[in-house]
Amino acid sequence: MKPELDLLDVVSDARARVGAHPAWQSGPERIYDLLRTATKLRAMEIASGVESDLPWESVLAQLVAWHHDFPLGTGPCSESAAGEITALAAAAQHWDRLETGVRTGAYQVRLTGGGFRVRHSWNPAVEVADAFLEAASVPTQLPKLSETERRWISTRSAGSRKGPPGDVLEAAVNRATVTIEAYRKAVPEGQIPDTFPLGEGMTVGDMTRVLAVIMGIASLCEETAHRLSRLESTLAHMPIPRLMAVLADLCPTVSEAHQALAVERLTYRSGRSCRTSPLVPYGGAVIICPPLITPRAVDPIMLRSAANDSRGFGSIGRELGNRATAWTEWLRTTPGALVAEQVPVTRADGRSAGDLDVVAVDPAGRVGQCFEIKWPIEALSLPESMKVENWATSAARQLDRLREELRAGTATALLPSGWPPFESIDWIWCVGTPQQLCLRPLPAQAMHVTSLRYVQALGTPPDLATLSDALVRPDLPTEGVHFRVAKRSFPVGSRQVHSDTLGLVPGHWRPRFL
Repeated sequence: MKPELDLLDVVSDARARVGAHPAWQSGPERIYDLLRTATKLRAMEIASGVESDLPWESVLAQLVAWHHDFPLGTGPCSESAAGEITALAAAAQHWDRLETGVRTGAYQVRLTGGGFRVRHSWNPAVEVADAFLEAASVPTQLPKLSETERRWISTRSAGSRKGPPGDVLEAAVNRATVTIEAYRKAVPEGQIPDTFPLGEGMTVGDMTRVLAVIMGIASLCEETAHRLSRLESTLAHMPIPRLMAVLADLCPTVSEAHQALAVERLTYRSGRSCRTSPLVPYGGAVIICPPLITPRAVDPIMLRSAANDSRGFGSIGRELGNRATAWTEWLRTTPGALVAEQVPVTRADGRSAGDLDVVAVDPAGRVGQCFEIKWPIEALSLPESMKVENWATSAARQLDRLREELRAGTATALLPSGWPPFESIDWIWCVGTPQQLCLRPLPAQAMHVTSLRYVQALGTPPDLATLSDALVRPDLPTEGVHFRVAKRSFPVGSRQVHSDTLGLVPGHWRPRFL
């Protein structure tokens, strides 16, 4: 058996053993026991100053998914059993990355001493570049805890289970609103307008106001837990009628129907992602778990929760596609550039062969770029990141087909009047995404991929020829200077895995024109 297949079997066996754990014989209250145990461990880690790269939000999401995947039994879930399941959820983060990496070809695997040595197949500098660019986009001027919130937390008795009074909750929601807006404005293409439709008459503005309430509650829980060392208070447990009453009070401009629709979309159920439907159902209540509800993720939460309904996905996709004008606006800042959108490509018989999403030409230098723009929803998890890569791969095939027809002369690009002839231009062919670069090599020769976030970080191109060079030979972080590749060992079942892991070197990196 090939080492890759052997490793996949080991991962599959580890997953199968999760379902046999006796914790799943407990009743519906186990979800609260699991989340309380995990958030307590996370808070203890933070309080002790331990720096861990464990993605707690993914661990918590895994616990929610498993709880809904396995049948319910009766009785409580013991603290020791909850701890063991949390440890398995943490281990599952390794399993997911291994399985995805092996299946997509991102990892090379060989046997070593009965274990597995796993190395990167593709250039890890691409992943590092995305990490640096994402960190650089995080807003720095965020509101601090208000005096109203601080005073309530400091006077709260240790045994109190009473929720915050109205003025405290309002202060928390106001702080969350400002924080959300700061994150939404930080995205490279500009924030999604409040009028953006999310289906059934609800808009982004409506959903943002509801999310601000939920995130305000989550943030207040987190602050209370840290300041009072009340680790269990990290979770908020709210009966649904109480949550709806709070929303009615704090979202007066959102209709009752849209408040209910927002809560339904944000409530997890099988088939949904806990990263974008983060309210965890618990009897007639929902659990608000702060690590799952972050203001950085507001736009993808809104869009993905709306796209869960297949009836609304098409319209949302079309609306997102219209945002590709951000590429046109950026390219037009290049001196001497002519830029056009949706350039038709027709065959000799007059039939359409498709169109070129964005075309930029320097008529003096006879250089140009053809972009196929894809606008997927921002990824919040590994599976979603791989879907974005699939979008890029599909776009490359689509653009390659048009390129071959144009080169063969069986189709013609109808460039705007006054532009140089298509065949006189030295073309660069590129796929563009909003934020994510592509690790996977594209399936077409001399085809490139970049992101709007990356090119904006470059600054204004001095000319199109310099931009073409940057697309063909992108400036990426340097191993040993900006990041290191180390070996991390961990068990998967009875086998040991020694895998490449990336570590960013503290400091600053941004791409430059070479």
